Amino acid sequence: MQTDVKQVFYFHADANSLGGFLEEPFRYIPTPCSVALSSTGGSVTQKAEPFHFEDRIHAKASYTHVSGRPAKRNGPWTQRVSSVVEGFNLLGRVTADSLAAQVFIEHPEAGGGPRKISFAGSHIRNLRVDGRPVTPVLNATLLPEQHRSEDVYNRDASVNPELAWPTLWQAAHRQGVDLLENRSIPEWVRARYGWIAAKENSGEGSLEGYTLCSLVDKLDGLTADRSSGHSIDVPDLGRIFLGEVTIFPQAVTLTMLRAELGCALTGQASAASVASNGTMQPPNILLPGS
Repeated sequence: MQTDVKQVFYFHADANSLGGFLEEPFRYIPTPCSVALSSTGGSVTQKAEPFHFEDRIHAKASYTHVSGRPAKRNGPWTQRVSSVVEGFNLLGRVTADSLAAQVFIEHPEAGGGPRKISFAGSHIRNLRVDGRPVTPVLNATLLPEQHRSEDVYNRDASVNPELAWPTLWQAAHRQGVDLLENRSIPEWVRARYGWIAAKENSGEGSLEGYTLCSLVDKLDGLTADRSSGHSIDVPDLGRIFLGEVTIFPQAVTLTMLRAELGCALTGQASAASVASNGTMQPPNILLPGS
């Protein structure tokens, strides 16, 4: 019997390759590759071969992985969550050689400071819209140059998370402010993202306890009327959103590509999505030294 265990950590993480729904008539977009982590940790990997849905969404291959373990008996606890989609094709109009979402998180032991995170290995390669190359300009704080290696997402436990959790909230606020300073952005962008730039939403006490940012600051290769921040307006198709990060006090989600379809085909679709969470019992705040 382990008599020196002071805390128990409950892991929570999942990854999926593709998913969503289409309307008129309503039908789900099946997920070819999806994994979830046991509450006690472990490691799970799933791979899928070529995927085709109604000749509308295609992927040559996909890969998902989750793993979690304690570094020591009483923490810290680490999680890795990955989702990779290769050969992505949406209606022949939005394509990418590879979309990869990856999150490493370190949950601290009592007195160990804030959670730490890394998005190392996350990428969007050879993105094209209507055959035209589009280059995502990545956020240097959230995804620094040394974490953009060609193969980092294939190396298990290869990255030590470095970003303290409050940094995410600060990056989201800065990104929101920068976006709204551009007076030429469409009104729908201002209405949807204006709350992020509000002063009262610049920390962990933000509206509803969460905020939103992106690994992508802007997009090169498109005219100003076609892109705003991490979003793309595709005529007669809808809107594409890249590298979206949703931040909660104890959890994070990352979706590398999300589509809001609003043409002859309506619905929503996502590619390369991950979520990571977890909690200690008893909470750190109740233990001496916290």
